[in-house]
Amino acid sequence: MPSPAPAPADRGAAHRRAAAGVVAEIADRLAEPDRVAGIAGAPDNLMRYPGDPQPVWHPLLLSDGHPGVGLLFAELAAGAPELRGRAHAHLSAALGSGIRLLPQSLFSGMVALAFAGHAAATGFGGYASMLAGLDRHITGQARERARADRERLRAGEPAGAWNRYDVLGGAAGIGRYLLARHDSAAGPAVRPALTDVLESLVATAVADDLDRHGTRLPSWWVTDGLEHGLPEHVNLGLAHGVSGPLALLSVAWRQGVRVDRQDEAIERIMALLSRWRATDDAGPRWPHLITLPRLRSGRPPERARDSWCYGAAGTARAVHLAGVALDRADWRAEAHAALRGALTVASDELIHDSALCHGWAGLLQIVLRMAHDSPGSGYHALADGLAARVLAGYDPEAPFRYRYRHALAARDLDRPGFLEGAAGIALVLHAYATGDAPATSWDSAMLLS
Repeated sequence: MPSPAPAPADRGAAHRRAAAGVVAEIADRLAEPDRVAGIAGAPDNLMRYPGDPQPVWHPLLLSDGHPGVGLLFAELAAGAPELRGRAHAHLSAALGSGIRLLPQSLFSGMVALAFAGHAAATGFGGYASMLAGLDRHITGQARERARADRERLRAGEPAGAWNRYDVLGGAAGIGRYLLARHDSAAGPAVRPALTDVLESLVATAVADDLDRHGTRLPSWWVTDGLEHGLPEHVNLGLAHGVSGPLALLSVAWRQGVRVDRQDEAIERIMALLSRWRATDDAGPRWPHLITLPRLRSGRPPERARDSWCYGAAGTARAVHLAGVALDRADWRAEAHAALRGALTVASDELIHDSALCHGWAGLLQIVLRMAHDSPGSGYHALADGLAARVLAGYDPEAPFRYRYRHALAARDLDRPGFLEGAAGIALVLHAYATGDAPATSWDSAMLLS
């Protein structure tokens, strides 16, 4: 007679045990900075963008570099002090690579290193001198960027490029780092810069629409710095769109860090999202972006892949944060419905990897955060199913135990980092296995918390 199928609670416990084992294995594979960099920097480990092959590793990236791997060990070391040396080794490797050589954003350069250092300091202390030195440079540059953004608005120009305001390259990401530091002993030193960043995002959000191409366009309109042939558009996603500033303004508001018209800015971004919200058989959704023809026709595109970076899942989290901040039950309900719809249609045909950015791990972390904020909402069962999806991507032959699939890669890639690699997957599996919110709030880099 066949054995009875395990009960859901038993399946969840088994998944959590498996997740903890995978985390320990990934941590061992990522322990040595030189080995990690050597494998990730292999000549054929490339994303082959048209005419522009790019390596998947740079020592100073939070997405694919030592800060991202250090973030994993900062989180693990909060409960396992013997791992502090591994966190320190990756932070030291990043610091020694030349912090002034990259554009400064949450995912690149000084801010990336500082975010990982702040996580380590939160988890187990230290790094005060390094962070104080980095903060002096970061705050000065943040204030300069904010002034340039306000001057652009006063001249009647749109945002222009998403890396002026977004999470990965712009003000939303830098602002999230400054907000994290504001809650530490560094608060008085970073407050003026944080205020400037928030004010610049508020100014963009509340600005009147602009005349361009004979059409009234939102001030968030993206005209330059476009990748892979994208046309001009307004971006709605969490990684590169208005959902990033929405999440930052909402989290800051909830923490009592407020500037003039911040609540109005949240409402204005929500009005833009509401304008382009559509509903299909799965539920409410938001498109990735709206081009000029779509804006003129008023018809949103069909549902595409829903993930952290783009689509209903990431945007739902930002909408939920806004609903919590301004106590809007209707926004929170909409967020829950949209996330559940996104999970209903998620499939291997649309989601091709296990990582955070647009893979199963990103969906799992969103669900874990929603479960933490909404006890009794039934998200834990959904988390078990998503964890099974993440665990299914485990590859015992891969040097970091996961490989990254992409149409622009000649082979499955070995990525050890945070956003699209093994460190990020391990962070999510650790949160799932323990059942606790991250000790270091590492997912604030994704504007999920």
